[in-house]
Amino acid sequence: MPRRTAPGKERLTVSLSREAARFLRAFRAHAKSPSMSALFEKMVADLQGKVEIEHLDAKLRTYYDTLSASDVKEESAWGAAGEAGLASLEEFEHQPKRQAGRR
Repeated sequence: MPRRTAPGKERLTVSLSREAARFLRAFRAHAKSPSMSALFEKMVADLQGKVEIEHLDAKLRTYYDTLSASDVKEESAWGAAGEAGLASLEEFEHQPKRQAGRR
C-alpha cells in the first residue's frame, strides 16, 4: 500500500552520495531537527530567503545605477537629512528622563 503524504506536501525522492547522506544525518542531529523533511524545509526556506535578498539587491543596484547625477545628489541630500534625524532621535532617547513634578 503506498504511503500518503500530508496535505499540501509533495513526496520527493533523491539519491545522494553516502558522504552527503552521512553529513545530512549528522547535521540533522546537530540542528535538532525533528525529521529529515523538516531539515530540508528549513534549508529550502533559508535558500529562498537568500535568493530573494540577492534579487532585491540586484533591483536596487539597477535603480541606483540608472539615476542621473542630479537624482544622485538629491538622494544623497535626503540620506544626509535622514541620518541627522536619526542621530538627534538617538541622542534624545539616551537623555536621562525628567521626573514628574520637577523642573
